[in-house]
Amino acid sequence: MKGKIDALRDRAETRLRKKRPAKPADEPQRVLHELQVHQVELEMQNAELLETRDRLEVLLEQYTDLYDFAPVGYFTLTTEGVINRVNLTGARLVGIERARLTGSAFAPLLATGMRPKFKAFLQQVFASQPKQSGELTLLHRIVSIEAQRSPDGRECRAMIKDITNRKQAEDAVRASEIRYRRLFEAAHDGVLILDPVTRKITDANPFMTRLLDYPHDQLVGKELFEIGLLEDEAASQEMFRKLKRQHEVRYEDLPLESKTGRHQEVEVVANLYQENGHAVIQCNIRDITERKKAEWVRRRLDVLTASNRKLEEEIVRRQAVEKALRQSEKQQGELLTQSRAMQEQLRQLSRQVLQAQEGERKRISRELHDVIAQTLTGINIRLGTLKQSAGLNVKDFGRKITRTQRLVEKSVHIVHRFARELRPAVLDDLGLIPALHAYLKGFMADTGIRVSLQAFAGIERADSTLRTVLYRVAQEALTNVERHAHATRVAVSIAQLPQGLCMKITDDGRAFDVERALKGGKRLGLLGMRERLEMVGGSFSLTSTPGKGTTIEARLPLPKVRVKKIPSTLQ
Repeated sequence: MKGKIDALRDRAETRLRKKRPAKPADEPQRVLHELQVHQVELEMQNAELLETRDRLEVLLEQYTDLYDFAPVGYFTLTTEGVINRVNLTGARLVGIERARLTGSAFAPLLATGMRPKFKAFLQQVFASQPKQSGELTLLHRIVSIEAQRSPDGRECRAMIKDITNRKQAEDAVRASEIRYRRLFEAAHDGVLILDPVTRKITDANPFMTRLLDYPHDQLVGKELFEIGLLEDEAASQEMFRKLKRQHEVRYEDLPLESKTGRHQEVEVVANLYQENGHAVIQCNIRDITERKKAEWVRRRLDVLTASNRKLEEEIVRRQAVEKALRQSEKQQGELLTQSRAMQEQLRQLSRQVLQAQEGERKRISRELHDVIAQTLTGINIRLGTLKQSAGLNVKDFGRKITRTQRLVEKSVHIVHRFARELRPAVLDDLGLIPALHAYLKGFMADTGIRVSLQAFAGIERADSTLRTVLYRVAQEALTNVERHAHATRVAVSIAQLPQGLCMKITDDGRAFDVERALKGGKRLGLLGMRERLEMVGGSFSLTSTPGKGTTIEARLPLPKVRVKKIPSTLQ
């Protein structure tokens, strides 16, 4: 301390000499000089004190921050356990404001059972100077406590740390270890624990010792091939290499012989995992001997069940055959009756077809006799007249030739009409749509019934037979309209469908009973249309509603053709 004062005086004198040069001093001057030196010393001391105070305030603030916001709670306790000071962390730890804690006893903060333990701990802290430590349970937390008495022995400083989460984790680990051990001991599968480095068994559960007939101490320290689980050392090394690559190896249907010579089959699953930072191999061995026997029995049972099922099926089949044979006699009689009825229907239909053919022949014969023959006779008479009067009157001769030509044209027209009715050449030469146009124009000219046609051009790609069927259906339908419907308008349309095509013929004429017409067999035109369509795999439907007329639908199979509809100009 004296050295520090001397240094301070030297510094003051040096500073004073810099301000005023030294002079020979008499006594008053010497005293004045001393006073000036003391004044400088005081100023310097005051400056140092101010600087020290500032440093102390900064340090105090830092200490306060460290003290209040430390991660652990700090308590200053008296010998009776009264709290003199506590930081903010400690107050938050116990859940009470710091102002309320100061001056109160620490013991009430503890669980009831902990208070005697704390009292003994506090006595031990004040009885010796070394730091004491322990664990306490607060009302809702578990804490560790470290305490040391002050040098004067009147109080102690205690550091309290919340270890609730750690204790809970430790308890969970202990519980997990207990459960694992119980499972390990009580498992109904064999469990072996091995060291990956030495490949030796370090632990085995009781089931494994019973499975192999080895005592526990004889299993520990052996490799897998030494207890008969693998063939040899090479197989053991190969398994460990696979474990290092894949962390799991599975073996099925491994033969295993116990120490006493008992043969059995096992399933082995080996896993490599980390336990407390160390690699561990766990092998689970399951005895599948009984399961294999059960599988063999089940397979035999399945074979026997299949045989029984086949036998039952054969019995049922034979019973069904016998029943069918018994029913066949009855069915034969019914079929015979149906066959006779169908034969009678066929004979009636044949008679009707023959009558229709004969009627058509009569009509054609009458037309030929009444129209063509008379026309040709008239032509012959006119030609004879022309021969006689060829040289008499030239002007009259030309007029007669003109009349004769008209008769010839009329005959040609009638012949063409007969040809169209029998088989129109335009159907083969130009196609279905032109043939329908030509027929419908003649139909409108002869009957006065207005007809519209709408068709898609792709119909011309259809087979000739299909086009002929559609033409005949349209022809027969319009013939029925002319004879029976008393209609004024008819619409004919041919449309493409997803699986074929559909021709619709709709009139606005009189309706009729469709079911009676088809069942009676008198409408040969309708039956003929149905037969024609069914011959080429098509279908026929007919609807007739009073006030709405009649619609005929003819459906035929046809490949999809993406062609735009061509509206007809025929009206």
